Amino acid sequence: MLVFLLKLPTFLSPVVYPEAYHWFTIGEAMQAGNSMYIDVWDGLAPFSSTIYMVLTWLFERSILSLMLLGAFLTFLQAIIINNFSIQAKLFENNTYLPSLVYILITSSHPAFFTLSPILMGLTFVLLGLGKLLSHVEFRAKQDLHIILIGLYFGLAPLFYLPFVVIIPIGLVLLALFSNTIIRRYLLLIITSVTPLVIAFFYYWLINDRPVYFIHNFILMGYFDSYYLPITWVYGSSILGFGSFFMIIGILSFGKQRRLTNYQYRIVQLFFVLGGLMLFILLLEKPTTQYSLVIFIPIIIFFIVHLISLVRNIFFSSILASALFLGPPLLLWFISHQYITETSTTPDTSKIDNYRRIVKDKNIMVLGSAKDLYNEARLAGPFYDWGLSKSFFNELDYYDNLVFLKSHFDKSRPEVIIDLENNWTTISKRLPSVSKQYHQIKPNIWVLIE
Repeated sequence: MLVFLLKLPTFLSPVVYPEAYHWFTIGEAMQAGNSMYIDVWDGLAPFSSTIYMVLTWLFERSILSLMLLGAFLTFLQAIIINNFSIQAKLFENNTYLPSLVYILITSSHPAFFTLSPILMGLTFVLLGLGKLLSHVEFRAKQDLHIILIGLYFGLAPLFYLPFVVIIPIGLVLLALFSNTIIRRYLLLIITSVTPLVIAFFYYWLINDRPVYFIHNFILMGYFDSYYLPITWVYGSSILGFGSFFMIIGILSFGKQRRLTNYQYRIVQLFFVLGGLMLFILLLEKPTTQYSLVIFIPIIIFFIVHLISLVRNIFFSSILASALFLGPPLLLWFISHQYITETSTTPDTSKIDNYRRIVKDKNIMVLGSAKDLYNEARLAGPFYDWGLSKSFFNELDYYDNLVFLKSHFDKSRPEVIIDLENNWTTISKRLPSVSKQYHQIKPNIWVLIE
C-alpha cells in the first residue's frame, strides 16, 4: 500500500513525457498485426514492444496504467533487492531497509515508476546482480549461478538494448571480486548472448529477413535521435535527493568499524558498478529521465549503510524524516509543474500546423516528426526517420518499390505528411499509388474516398 500512497500526487495528476506516446504508437501499430522491425521501423526492444502492444490493447493510451504497473514493478524490484541483500550478507544486520529505501527513492520522480523499457530491463539486471553477489560471497562456486547470471543479463537487452553493456560489466566484476575460473567466464558469455541469438533466429524464421532485426534494433544506437536529451544539470537534479545521502554514506565508511572484509569488498564492488553504469548512458540516444533509474540500486546501497551507521536518536529522526517526506514533496512539485523539463524535439514549431489535420487518423509521415503520432495512428513502417530516410534515397531499386507498394496497399494511410519532398519520386515510381491521393495543402496529401 505504501508503494502507491507515496506516488499518489502523480496518480492524481499524471506527468506525460513524449517518450510514452512513442511506446503507445508502436503498441497500437503491432496490434494491427505488424511485425516489429519489418512493418514498424523503430529500435524499441522486442520484449518491450510486445508488452506495450498488450497494454494498448487493454488500456489504450493510458498514462495512468503505465504508472500503476510501473509502481507495482518497483515493489517487486524492492523485494528482489531485499532478498539478495540478506542472502549475500551485504549489510551488518538482516533488515527490510533496502526495500523500504528503494520504494522511497523511486517515489521521488515519475520517471522512476513509469513502466519504461529501462525499468522492465532493470528487473533482470537486479536478478542477475543478486546471483553475481551470491557467487562472490560463497566459497562453493556453482555453474548454475553463472548460467543464471548470464541468462538474466542476456534478457535485459531484449527490454532495453543499452543493457547489453551489463554483460561485460558482469565479467569485469567477476574478474575483480572473485576467483572465477576461465571456463565459467566462457559459460557466462555464452549464456548471456543466447537470448539475443534466439531473438535473431525468431525474427529470421517469422519473416525471413534477419537484416531488419540487425539494422533496426541492434544498430539502432548509431542513428540520429529524434528527441533532444535532458541536460546534465537537470539529470543531476533528478538524482540529487538520493545522491546527497549517498555521498554522505560513502564519506561515512571511514567511521564504520564493524564491517567485515567481505562487506568492504562489496562496497568496492558497488562503487565500481556505479561508475561502469555510465557506459549504459553512452549507448542511449537520447538520455532521458527514465535512464537514470539504473543508478538507484547503487544509491540505495550506500544510503542503507548510512542509516545503519547513525545511532544518535536526533540525527536518526532527521534522516528518517528527510527520507520519508522528501520524495513525496519532490513528486508533488514535479506533478504540479513547479519542477519540469522534458525530452523535447527540434521540430515542434515546424509541425504545429499539421496537428489538427492528422488527429485520430491513420497517417504516414515522411520526415522527422514523431510528435504527429501523439494523437494519430501509424500507417506504414516509416516511424523512425533516422532508419527510413536512406530507403527513400534508393527507390530506383525494384525490391524497395515492391516493399513500398505493399505497405501502401496494406495500411492505406488516410493522410500523408511529406516533410522531405519524397512524394514527387513516389508519384513517378508508383503512379497507381499517387492517383489515390490528392494534395490539400503544401506537403499534405489525403486519401481519395
